[in-house]
Amino acid sequence: MRSRMWLPGTAARAALHALGSLVLLAGLAACDSDKGTEPTPVCTFTIAPASQELPGAGGEATVTVTASAASCTWAASASAPWVTIVSGAAGTGSGSVTYRVPENPSPDPRTATLTVAGQVHAITQQGRPPAACTYAIAPSSATFDNRGGTGSFSVTAPAGCAWTATSGAAFVVITSGAEGEGNGTVSYRVAGNDTPNSRTATIAVADQTFTISQQREPAACSYSVAPVEFNPCMGSGTQTTEVTTGPGCTWTATSNAGWLTITSGRSGSGPGRITFSYTSNYLAPRTGLVMVRWPSPTQGQNVRVNQAGCRYGVSRPTTSFPAAGGNGSFEVVQQSDPIECGGATQDRCVWSAVSRVPWITITTSMPRTGDDRVRFTVAPNTTGSARTGTITVADQTVQITQGG
Repeated sequence: MRSRMWLPGTAARAALHALGSLVLLAGLAACDSDKGTEPTPVCTFTIAPASQELPGAGGEATVTVTASAASCTWAASASAPWVTIVSGAAGTGSGSVTYRVPENPSPDPRTATLTVAGQVHAITQQGRPPAACTYAIAPSSATFDNRGGTGSFSVTAPAGCAWTATSGAAFVVITSGAEGEGNGTVSYRVAGNDTPNSRTATIAVADQTFTISQQREPAACSYSVAPVEFNPCMGSGTQTTEVTTGPGCTWTATSNAGWLTITSGRSGSGPGRITFSYTSNYLAPRTGLVMVRWPSPTQGQNVRVNQAGCRYGVSRPTTSFPAAGGNGSFEVVQQSDPIECGGATQDRCVWSAVSRVPWITITTSMPRTGDDRVRFTVAPNTTGSARTGTITVADQTVQITQGG
């Protein structure tokens, strides 16, 4: 029997084509599954340089970061607050970090670290440069009498600048501050001088010199003061008196009155002048003393200042007004004491009239000089009761009574 080949029809061919497409898609899918997901890269970093030294004055530096892949991220942090990251505190891939350090306030070096992408960058900063050492002392000298004594002076220098104080004579001893740094104080003691000669010594501090002068033992001191009495008139003024004594003989001058002031010559050694001032006085005469004192059996001398004053009187010590008030006046007479200070017309006394109650008003301008009249007004009394007030002129009182 003869065999026949079967030729598929149109429908069969379409089925075969669809089956082939499925096989192809299945193959492609299998191929894609063989590829898998992209693996995450392993990130490694290097930095350069590994360390940096900066000057004591401060400055900036940069650290370069090299990453193994562009997608690798990193961060930077400082171990000390005096290190400031200016740029590059964080990054991705390769990059750089810039940081800044301020001036080192200490003369000693300091260290810190910068951690960048897990790598350590060491930072060393030198100490502050030493200041130029300059020195000054105040005061620069002192004077002592033959009895000696103690004293001190200040030293001014920048911080960190050391110095020593050295006495140049056996009779001057440093009691404190023989060594110091920066600002300080030197204290010393001067022995008594029992020799017939004056002498000097120095204390050296760095490039500065403090000079001490001491007087010789004086002979027995004798003193005199002239003039010893003054009689000024009422106005303010200034006077002088002279102290006569030998070299090295000490004395002081003080006042026992508030209106009498020593303006120069409060103390001295040897001959000297005392100047004093006094204020105006238009009240009763007064007396004050300039008391000059010295170390001798007589102890001192008083200079007497007798300042003239003024005497006053009023023409009407009392007066009365009705409740309606009104105008009034009284006379003031004056005379200087002593009379010679009043001048030819006796008009040198200066005075003012002052009301002590608000309902009496002085209408004459003040102050006045010489003899004169005081005019005033009394306001109406609306209180319903009598009242009394006063006007004073220096040590005089005028009493005013008003009906209610």
